Amino acid sequence: MAKIRAVLLLLVVSCLSLTAAAQNSDGNSEDCLSCHDFGSDSPVHPMIFGAHGNNGHTDAPMNQEGCQSCHGASEPHAKSPTQVPPTVTFGPRWSSSAAAQDETCLACHEDNVSRHWRDALHMEKNVTCVSCHDSHVAEDKVFHAAGQLEVCTVCHKEQKDGVHGIHEQLTDNPACTTCHSPHDDRSALSSMLDNRSEGCRSCHDLVAMSANTNVTDKAKSYHKVMVKPDRTCLDCHQGVAHVSAKGVPPLIPVPARSRQVTLFYPGQSDSDWLISEHPGAQPLRQGTNCQQCHRGDEVNLGESLAGDFAPANRQLDVGFRQEADDLVVMLAWYGSADDAGIAIMWGDEGDETVRRGSCFAACHSDMPGMTADRGQRVEKYLWASRSQQRSIGKPAITRGPDELAELVSQGVFAELWHMTLGAEPAATSATVLAGTQWHSDKRLRGTAKFDNGRWQVELRRALSGQPGSKSFTMEGKYTLGVALNGAENPGGKHWVSLPMTLSLTGDETDFKAQ
Repeated sequence: MAKIRAVLLLLVVSCLSLTAAAQNSDGNSEDCLSCHDFGSDSPVHPMIFGAHGNNGHTDAPMNQEGCQSCHGASEPHAKSPTQVPPTVTFGPRWSSSAAAQDETCLACHEDNVSRHWRDALHMEKNVTCVSCHDSHVAEDKVFHAAGQLEVCTVCHKEQKDGVHGIHEQLTDNPACTTCHSPHDDRSALSSMLDNRSEGCRSCHDLVAMSANTNVTDKAKSYHKVMVKPDRTCLDCHQGVAHVSAKGVPPLIPVPARSRQVTLFYPGQSDSDWLISEHPGAQPLRQGTNCQQCHRGDEVNLGESLAGDFAPANRQLDVGFRQEADDLVVMLAWYGSADDAGIAIMWGDEGDETVRRGSCFAACHSDMPGMTADRGQRVEKYLWASRSQQRSIGKPAITRGPDELAELVSQGVFAELWHMTLGAEPAATSATVLAGTQWHSDKRLRGTAKFDNGRWQVELRRALSGQPGSKSFTMEGKYTLGVALNGAENPGGKHWVSLPMTLSLTGDETDFKAQ
């Protein structure tokens, strides 16, 4: 018993010492390391030996103000490290705004490689410095060709097979930055003018080609022109580097009344994972929509996440029309008479998480069948409904009824439309915020029929919204996601779409209803 009391006393003294140190903290690196130096796996160690660490350069952050150089003084964080974030944070638990993150990096780098960052296309698309760069490593992977390919193709998936789409020669490909400048809005042509088409010439030897009998005299003549400083390979070989321009989905959607949509099996891709461990977590936290990186990649997504489940993808025809005072949605697909149900989740500018992630915004790790399922049968919910998110040592705290009612009045909620299939189809709708609150009235109407292996579903609702429903206006822009349940994959094991957009007029949205 005496030994136990001694151990407990030692633990109490240790905790009090740490608390006192935190309370007296001035935010210096020694205080930071008292918590963050938690072994050889700590990201602090490789950072210290990297470009930002104690590397002999007097202007390196760790040789200036230490951790404060990038994270700010952060005294409140030192006093309450599990409750209060550092002054500037880079994720995954906490993330400052894109502007705050970039300003930290630009404080040192704006006078060199990033001097044009404020005009860069990446910056305009909510990609931040730390979306691509990792300062807590000994050597950033984007400094090497293979590392650049890994990082860049998180978004630029058409380039996964490298130059000319020849997968077998990936290891011989030049680094992406040989032709492309990620830190400004310069074109590949501009970069190639500077380096004399270095990327192309790393494989294509103009001297050797001039002696090659398989090269025509006309081509040899053109290649001789390449000695001029104002010429690049792109002068003649437009669009040859990666894929045909027709194979790249447009960055700005072209609105249509109907189109075929690829649904994919999402695995356990809940919102908790999406904004923490997912390779695109940083852009998502900064406001990017899933479409920015994954448009056109649904088939690969399904195949990579489905495992042994089949099929990994389903094709769905989606169409819209405005009929008098109703918005009408037409859904059709080839399937089984056992297909259980189909649903649409709607959002607008009222809630950022729904705008970015659509259905994924209401899917969380503590729901049934997900990674943190604790058997509590938690329903769909939005982050906005929680005054405190669940984390280690912290339970989730749901806002009170008055707060939730105020959020609904402000438009901070999602609307769910659901059609139960089978012998007696039924259309129902719900408000999604703290949970799924099904509407008792029949504001959503629908029909469904199965004929010759094909389902045809029609859903309609008045354009004007009742409490807990979205109002569809001429000026509005709406996010939607579609989910299809089969007999063998009910609930969260459905096939889903990426977030899509609708406006009545088709103003830079995927769909229009007029």
